[in-house]
Amino acid sequence: MSKIKKANKGNVFGALKLIEQLYLDNQIPGLVFRNIIKEYSDVVSVTSFNCYKEKALPKTR
Repeated sequence: MSKIKKANKGNVFGALKLIEQLYLDNQIPGLVFRNIIKEYSDVVSVTSFNCYKEKALPKTR
């Protein structure tokens, strides 16, 4: 698969969010989603995507 050339960041981010929705709907495996995100990590911030967000730690008393 070749990278999108000369695309603006907004279009790339939007496309990645659509791919993220496929991942959340279990239409594509997490490994595939993470590889796609890594491929475009130089174009957009990866912290905006669920697979890179830290899980909330359980509250302790």
